Amino acid sequence: MLDLSHRRVGVFIDVQNMYYSARNIYGSKVNFGNIVLKTLGDQRLVRAIAYTVSTKTGDELPFFEALHKMGIEVNTKELLEYDSGHKKGDWDVGITVDIIRMIDMLDVVVIVSGDGDYVPLGEYVKNRGRIFHVASFRESTSSKLVECADVYTNFSDDLPSFLINDPKYRPSQNTKSSAVDTFDDVIAEQQQKENTEPAAPKALPARRGRGRKPQA
Repeated sequence: MLDLSHRRVGVFIDVQNMYYSARNIYGSKVNFGNIVLKTLGDQRLVRAIAYTVSTKTGDELPFFEALHKMGIEVNTKELLEYDSGHKKGDWDVGITVDIIRMIDMLDVVVIVSGDGDYVPLGEYVKNRGRIFHVASFRESTSSKLVECADVYTNFSDDLPSFLINDPKYRPSQNTKSSAVDTFDDVIAEQQQKENTEPAAPKALPARRGRGRKPQA
């Protein structure tokens, strides 16, 4: 059996992409703790980071605390609101910059998103001799991103592991996905689950120096 325990893994979660994919496709909420556990497997976790937005109301703070208790770091940016009414809270550039900065301490990069904007990042990761692992719901994932991945995990193939069902939860049929819908449902659910789900592995201390090329 192939020993993968030497592989150093970074898991980078696009929270908005996952939240709205699960909500709009399945009317459910995401089990972020299991995303880390399942994509990590027997490999060694270096960092697990969730990228999300904050609002002036602070309603999302309990959700952030729940992620911290799962062993997931949280990077936030304030939701930008323009005079036109447009709201912006995407993290694709920030995630890309972080991965480029950390590439020397990683053997495997796990990007948890279906956004095709990460294809150039995937090519960069592979050109640096690292494994590019994409994990997402296939129904909301760019085909080009799947093709770019060395490893692809389709959450839709194992919904009980990656979704948390709530019979009382029903997505609005007339509401567009928007970053302004800040986690009202997922906050309450994650607080409920944090005491029952196993904690994600603790991250290893960051190592300096060039990473080793992963073995086949």
